[in-house]
Amino acid sequence: MELILIRHAHAGPHTVEDKGRHLSERGIEEALLLGEWMHLKQFPAGFWLISDAIRTRETAELLGKPFSEFELSEFWYISSGPDYLTEIAKRTEPILYLVAHNPSISYLASYLTGDMIQMETVGCVSLHFPGLSSWSEITKGFANITHQL
Repeated sequence: MELILIRHAHAGPHTVEDKGRHLSERGIEEALLLGEWMHLKQFPAGFWLISDAIRTRETAELLGKPFSEFELSEFWYISSGPDYLTEIAKRTEPILYLVAHNPSISYLASYLTGDMIQMETVGCVSLHFPGLSSWSEITKGFANITHQL
């Protein structure tokens, strides 16, 4: 089982309400570079969980990965890290991508690895869970980092 955590790329200024912010030019470049890196590392196909904020949707689209199986949800915008854990535990897909926000996504990465991980914009942490057969079995510090950017 794999969980790939991605923090959205750099967003533009706070000239509109937060959820409506688009990626900046820098953010577009960041997302394209992350997509190239993910392609080189041969990230597997999986189910995408994406915050419904504009910058997370744009980030996911620019990664260049086909994500025909995805779910946009406000949950990933408004919820806390512990809530992220509860929701992921309900999933059945063996490979999950989560494109979301700080501080919740950094909390999740830190909790699952047992290490302090501060995800910067367009940060990516790929986690593998040896011996896990269900997301409901996830526990603190159980994940192995397979890729990190």
